[in-house]
Amino acid sequence: MKSIWKWIGIAVLCLVVVAFLLFLYYIPPFTTVAPEEFIRPEADASPSLDSIRDPRERLLAERGKYIVLTHDCSGCHTVGDNGPDYSKYLAGGMKHIVRGYGAVISKNLTPDTATGLGSHTDQEILAVLWSGLLRDGRLIHARMMPWNSWSNWTEEDKRAVVIYMRHLKPVYHQIPDPMPNTEPADPAAWEAVYGADYGKRSSQ
Repeated sequence: MKSIWKWIGIAVLCLVVVAFLLFLYYIPPFTTVAPEEFIRPEADASPSLDSIRDPRERLLAERGKYIVLTHDCSGCHTVGDNGPDYSKYLAGGMKHIVRGYGAVISKNLTPDTATGLGSHTDQEILAVLWSGLLRDGRLIHARMMPWNSWSNWTEEDKRAVVIYMRHLKPVYHQIPDPMPNTEPADPAAWEAVYGADYGKRSSQ
């Protein structure tokens, strides 16, 4: 008798496991939403590059667009009150705080000459991607912008990103200066999440 109940229990357990796996397999978001849909709003906000007449420049700009999208540059450089405001695509404005370093507001990457990269040379932009060196001589902390990872891009990829940003829609968006003395509002909570050594001045 015990043997029968044992096999019944095993059979029920197997049915439960199979039912659970089928439930996971048929959860609607996993089957009805293509991965491309999650990035579509950002991709739609990006300007069309079809008007670029030079085929090589257009291909490089397309490559730069792909790199910017896949590396989620918009995640820090497109902000809004309730989610990203794509009318200010890549116009900056997100505040980043690293303990011991201070606060920085993400830069306006659009080619606006007054508040964006329109007044920057290609070499000045490339220097940030190469080494995190801003044109005012400051070294941006790698926790605020992971230039130490992007420095491994090929030179052509770096230049492709610059070309793409040159073709963005200019957006006037004044970005505040860095605030070097800013600290987290709750240092104890900060350390509990990030650790006591988070934010040392070394950017390695």
